[in-house]
Amino acid sequence: MKNEDGDFNYVRYAEAIEDALARLTVKNGMVRVKQIQLETSVPEDLILEVLDRELVEFPDRIDRIVERKGGKKWER
Repeated sequence: MKNEDGDFNYVRYAEAIEDALARLTVKNGMVRVKQIQLETSVPEDLILEVLDRELVEFPDRIDRIVERKGGKKWER
């Protein structure tokens, strides 16, 4: 993991997301952004930004994370 923006600590949020991914129920190798948001209380837009920055390492049991609204997905 790397922190690309000076003062804002994206790594801290990436770690929170990774911790949540380890605990979440996975269905067909997929979790939804909303599940992560409910587990972590991190705002959804911040989760999306951290995922876009590719700071999150997916556990082996998760193949993709899906955003319900835009249908956007992030894959391992």
